[in-house]
Amino acid sequence: MSFTPSVVGIGMYSENGNSIAIRPSPANINERYMEKSKIYPFSFQLLVHHDDNLVAYQMIEQLMSEYENLSSGAITSSDGSFNLVSFQCTTTPNFVQKTSYGVLWTALFEAELYV
Repeated sequence: MSFTPSVVGIGMYSENGNSIAIRPSPANINERYMEKSKIYPFSFQLLVHHDDNLVAYQMIEQLMSEYENLSSGAITSSDGSFNLVSFQCTTTPNFVQKTSYGVLWTALFEAELYV
């Protein structure tokens, strides 16, 4: 996406610059199938850190909009190990804190993957 930084961090966001990161969070696997496949819920927190508060807010809102409009199968693994079933925002974007560099915004998401 042209409106985001080129690198997305896993776990930590850059405290000294504009950045986006995801933090995987625990989720329950509720659906298992006889052929040993399952619907795997991949829950994560999205963090957007930017020196401009309005830009950070608009970026996380735009990411939420883009993710909410993904269709089933829009994301697949390169080795065929999973397919996207659904994707939703579970907690809308909210302000976390002002940092020495800028501001931090977050939202929570869950993707269901057929594994």
